[in-house]
Amino acid sequence: MENHDKFEISILAKKRSWYELVLAAIFYGIFIYLLGIVIYVIYLGISFILFIKLLTAFVSVGGFCFIYGLTFSATRDIIINVTDSVIITRYVVASFSYDVKSKVTEFEYVSFFQDKWGEYGTNLWYVKNRHYKMCSFESKEVAYQFCLNISNKLDIDILDATEKGNFKWIEKDNLK
Repeated sequence: MENHDKFEISILAKKRSWYELVLAAIFYGIFIYLLGIVIYVIYLGISFILFIKLLTAFVSVGGFCFIYGLTFSATRDIIINVTDSVIITRYVVASFSYDVKSKVTEFEYVSFFQDKWGEYGTNLWYVKNRHYKMCSFESKEVAYQFCLNISNKLDIDILDATEKGNFKWIEKDNLK
């Protein structure tokens, strides 16, 4: 039996490109190689000082490789469950996923703005001036269209905050 009472909006990240996955595989490979060396040294029972040096190198270089492996392979999906008033951020690496849930009482408006790197970010604002950073885009038109879609599905207003100090509410009634 299907549940028609549940209303969700899913914003799924695009798949990673081939070169990002190759870089992630290289970083993961280096991490696993270094982990193997540390385990081998523990098995051999080499001196304590050498073990500390290897462990320090593993933590610094291995940590760097693991973090950049995650950076190049992880994706972030957003699920807005309107029925339960929850925003779920799902981080996905291969077949592993981790959900972070944020309880929301009422959605107020969605805004788009230009950040210091020249990209256009979007925020979903909810009660008491709290916001959720959603996505960033390269062009203003794409960010606007994304905000318009979210605004129509949640029946909330849109704020154009691309110019500092000159925020404009966008009237949806005048749109095509």
